[in-house]
Amino acid sequence: MDFIQKFIREDLFKSTDIASLVFFRICFGALAVWEVIRFFYHGWVEHLYAKAPFHFKYEYFTWVEAWPGNGMHIHFFVVGIAALFIGLGLFYRISAIIFFIGYSYIFFVERALYNNHYYLICLLGFFLILMPLNQNFSLDTLIWPSIKKSHVSSYWVWIIRFQMSIVYFYGGIAKFDQDWLNGMAPHALIRIGAHGTPLFEIIDQPLVYIFYAWSGLIFDLFIPFFLFYSRTRLFAFVAALFFHIHNIFIFNIGIFPFMAILLTLMYFPTDFPKRLLKSINYPLKYIEKSEESNLLKQPNLFIRSLITIYFVWQMIFPFRHLSTPGWTTWHQEGHLFAWRMMLVQKNVQMLFEVKNSKTGEIRFAPPEDYLNIPQKFKLARNPDMILQFSHYIKDLVIKNAGFNPEILVTIKVGINGREFRDFLKPDLDLAKVKPFSPAYEWALPFEPKKKGLPSLTTP
Repeated sequence: MDFIQKFIREDLFKSTDIASLVFFRICFGALAVWEVIRFFYHGWVEHLYAKAPFHFKYEYFTWVEAWPGNGMHIHFFVVGIAALFIGLGLFYRISAIIFFIGYSYIFFVERALYNNHYYLICLLGFFLILMPLNQNFSLDTLIWPSIKKSHVSSYWVWIIRFQMSIVYFYGGIAKFDQDWLNGMAPHALIRIGAHGTPLFEIIDQPLVYIFYAWSGLIFDLFIPFFLFYSRTRLFAFVAALFFHIHNIFIFNIGIFPFMAILLTLMYFPTDFPKRLLKSINYPLKYIEKSEESNLLKQPNLFIRSLITIYFVWQMIFPFRHLSTPGWTTWHQEGHLFAWRMMLVQKNVQMLFEVKNSKTGEIRFAPPEDYLNIPQKFKLARNPDMILQFSHYIKDLVIKNAGFNPEILVTIKVGINGREFRDFLKPDLDLAKVKPFSPAYEWALPFEPKKKGLPSLTTP
């Protein structure tokens, strides 16, 4: 307790250089703009949002619908402009609000596109609204010179550090899983990710997968503490840099490695951008003009209380899977919003059948006839989406054929190289299962077929 009191008294609210926060604002804005450009360049706005006849939903956010017509194109464009303005520090507060609402809307429109870095961007977008990141090296300071400051409360820097520490640490906790500890999950994931790369022949060895498993777990668990400690910070950053660059080449995870590197830099002293600029003889007159204020504005009680509640929730919510029966990797309950990253490779065989109970007639409903590629890919791996799709097919049949069908689904799942096994009872009518019912209530439990560790097979 003495340590916590000392931290709050001496570190949490002290005056600190604004330079690292300015650096964060500029880089965050640039990465967000890049992300929006990627969606336009690859045609994802059109294919995944504008033309998709059906969108998977999050529980409690079923009311979020995609814009009709060209609405999604306009929406992404506005979000991109807001991100650009954040980077430039132009009309910053309004831009941050627009970005947070706009990006969160994109996130909640399509459940099939969930990943942890989209979730992280939403969280950081919320913090951007509260943070005074436009008070130096921004266009706002040219319009309103009186807002310019060289120092701010260190509270804002610590928020970023705490958030990234949660991402790392809980990613490590999630790896206390049977398939990660015995090397099965790394084996399956890396064989898929590294296949066809020069690294494949090097890393495709049993001992390498065990090394990946335990080094990854140790890295995630301890890297925040090494980053907090000044004597180990540089070593920890180099390790993190190597880790994230490695992931760029092995896994297709978008901008997350770059965002993670940016957030990891925030553990360094807050004047590190100035030191870098001085090392290349860059003139610092634009960011050193104002002096440290003796009357430093601190976040008010309401904001501090709000953020405290937020971090308590962030620390508790990822453990909700402990209250669910069965193996989380199998039924996926408690997987979302818990920083459970890169833990499973699933191979799935699916068959959807529509049965007219009055006539006994059965017709097939191939998911590819209704869904785009990312939706079909995620459908096979997420029980909640399988249930949603079953109800979607039911509603289509009622609307177009005029009868209430049975939706019979045959699903066989192979996890991390295991042999396929049944996920559902063959006679289960998913149309009668309440939407968003937890999978452990209607799916078959995972039962090992024999004692001991299963043998690895090529995914």
